[in-house]
Amino acid sequence: MDLVVNEWLPEYFRPDASPEEKRALEKFLLCFLERGDKIIVLKPSPFLYKIYRYAKEFQRQYEAVLPIRNFIKTILLNSERCILVSAEEIEELPQNIQNKLAEGNYGSDSYLFETASVIRDSARKIITTDTRLKNHFQDEEWCEIVLLHEFLDSYCNDT
Repeated sequence: MDLVVNEWLPEYFRPDASPEEKRALEKFLLCFLERGDKIIVLKPSPFLYKIYRYAKEFQRQYEAVLPIRNFIKTILLNSERCILVSAEEIEELPQNIQNKLAEGNYGSDSYLFETASVIRDSARKIITTDTRLKNHFQDEEWCEIVLLHEFLDSYCNDT
């Protein structure tokens, strides 16, 4: 399965992330690695900006930076686990998605949909912690927006 994740993932690596966030990150990564799925990441994107910013920001805090470095090495730089997509590879979004992105304050989330546009063989799935984003796009068939806790409930039990 190909997955698009937003910035919750880099945020959950931060040393000040809550214990619940750290457990969710650990559960996601363990299930992800066990299943052999891939994440799709737009280059450049807010996701990449944050993960590399935190790697630099916490470089002197070994316990904080080690998991970030492991993620970068094991997943982000591994072509079997991560597909880095350039802006030239994304396809034009359907008009209904463009319209919904223009409503309210969703323009900053357009990169998630652009990233999902390259997914071909499986359902487009964006994993988020943003309930407002999920609710705004809940009736869309082009792409499924799934809240992290709901995703983990099924993802880690469907092996």
